[in-house]
Amino acid sequence: MPKSSIVTTDYQDPDVDLNVTAADPHAMDPVLSMSDGIEAGEIVTSTDERGASTNSSVELDRTTHTPELITWSARLKQFARPTGYYVLSRLLVLFAALASKWLVPRLHPLKALTSGWDGYWYTLIAQHGYPHQLFNENHGSRWAFFPAYPAAIRATVATTGLSYAHATLLLSFVLGLTSTLAIWLAVRQIFGPVVADRSVLLYVFFPASYVLSMAYTEGLFITAVGACLYALARRYWITAALFAVLGSLTRSFGVVLIACVIVTAIPAILKQRKLRPLVALVISPLGFLAWLAYSWAAVGNPLAFLSAEKLWGHSHFVWFLTPILSLLRVATSVQSWHQGAVVLAAVALVIAYGGFVLLAKARDRGVAIPLFWWVFTVGSILGMMSSYEPVSVLRYSLAVIPLFAAYAWRMRPSWEGPVVGVLAFSQGVLAVVIFVGTLYPHSAQLWP
Repeated sequence: MPKSSIVTTDYQDPDVDLNVTAADPHAMDPVLSMSDGIEAGEIVTSTDERGASTNSSVELDRTTHTPELITWSARLKQFARPTGYYVLSRLLVLFAALASKWLVPRLHPLKALTSGWDGYWYTLIAQHGYPHQLFNENHGSRWAFFPAYPAAIRATVATTGLSYAHATLLLSFVLGLTSTLAIWLAVRQIFGPVVADRSVLLYVFFPASYVLSMAYTEGLFITAVGACLYALARRYWITAALFAVLGSLTRSFGVVLIACVIVTAIPAILKQRKLRPLVALVISPLGFLAWLAYSWAAVGNPLAFLSAEKLWGHSHFVWFLTPILSLLRVATSVQSWHQGAVVLAAVALVIAYGGFVLLAKARDRGVAIPLFWWVFTVGSILGMMSSYEPVSVLRYSLAVIPLFAAYAWRMRPSWEGPVVGVLAFSQGVLAVVIFVGTLYPHSAQLWP
């Protein structure tokens, strides 16, 4: 490769010119300066939005590639569109909050956003930590919730001096943005920038994405997911392992990220005899193992998070049947259409099935989808289906980001407006129902 050419690619999209040289750093990878990246001379391939191989070639020649070539303006410029999409979607949620206040004057929008539903438990953990025994705390238990998000709330309070409510609101906005950018990076690496833009558009306006403005783990967890998948694609081994640690400390099926690191690192260890994949293999499960050890030391039960879930209305493992049963009920009983949670669980299952089929078609059309993407897709779909209550299924589907990429790959430009319009309207309606439901939980059957 000539010294003057650092990145070459043959994307054929008429709207995107990605011919890059050293004189044009604006299309360069925004995090190529990370120390645990691809080895010198290693080749990375990706595909365009139609699924055709781009045969992208990235050579990290340490004599020619320096972080100084990548300006901050170049780093930020490529994030402008996904950031704009995210901000517009948050304005939609703000409008829904104000509409809820208009419908129910005694509703406090800030309280609904920061301490409604599970937000109450996360704030309680951030303020007081976990109890030293496992018991029913007002029809629930703090031990059902993983520690990363409450720790982030407490850290935000400590660093900003804000109240817990305002710190949680700020944190939710920031993590929603980082999750959006992480998804964009992960999808761009496999499908190219056009599909990445569309994936983000579908993600931020997805009906369940109102939770990105609430005190929920989605923003933090999806940030970890997107960053881990991106890092694995770039062979940033240590970075991928650290985000797997973060994901497994945020939500129980964050362990799927550990599996992604394992299936990617083992071939590199066996075939290429590299040290960093081995280090990543060791690091990735440490967060989850530490959480199990802490639970064991505190309450004598390493699986306290599973035992605590039983304190919510006899919750138990149902072998991934909840969305399947919901779909059967919707298909066979008109009365089930009056149960919003059941309908949404059925919709989530249909979306997951359709997205998986499209992902397989993208592979058949030549998109080089790596093994760890399939591992994460299958694992996260099973995690979505593992919910005992139908009310959580649609929200859990938000984390299955390969599905957004699959639909974005198939979606034509002329479909973007109508599809996003329907999604945005659905998100706004759901947000109003959720906010009003914080005051009247029995008045609606739709909640996160």
